[in-house]
Amino acid sequence: MEEAVAARSCGSHRRRLGRPLAALLALSLAAAPGAFASGHLPGFPIPPRSFPDYAACKAFLEQTARDDRARAEAQPRETEPGVTRQMLVISDGVTESGREQAAYRAQIGAQFRRRDETRSAIVTTFSYDENSYRCQGGELSGESGARGYYQPGYEPIPTPSP
Repeated sequence: MEEAVAARSCGSHRRRLGRPLAALLALSLAAAPGAFASGHLPGFPIPPRSFPDYAACKAFLEQTARDDRARAEAQPRETEPGVTRQMLVISDGVTESGREQAAYRAQIGAQFRRRDETRSAIVTTFSYDENSYRCQGGELSGESGARGYYQPGYEPIPTPSP
């Protein structure tokens, strides 16, 4: 996932840039749609945990993935007129990267979609919690409690077919 960091400037830097260069910089930042596309706060390391062997550790990852998938909602549900909410689980599932090495990472969060009639658009937002776990042999490590969001996305409101 990509993470964008907002550029900061102080007054002394702005004075040295001059108005034309500052205007060009502002215009280029405004034209870069992905520049401020998301935010992410890191989680905390989970306490290490030992399993009898790699198979048991990997089974823990697989059960965690099943539990997470069970939280996903197949269809959005209307929460108020013109607004829907859907729980999403974004993950590649349990992946193996080498001998007795497996990992599981998931983003779990609510996607909201609402009609914005003034913009003739459907606005989509998504905020999530993220967990990532790794097995190295029978040893489990990872992070829990990370949080993130994506900036709103816009799509045209579909016009009814005749």
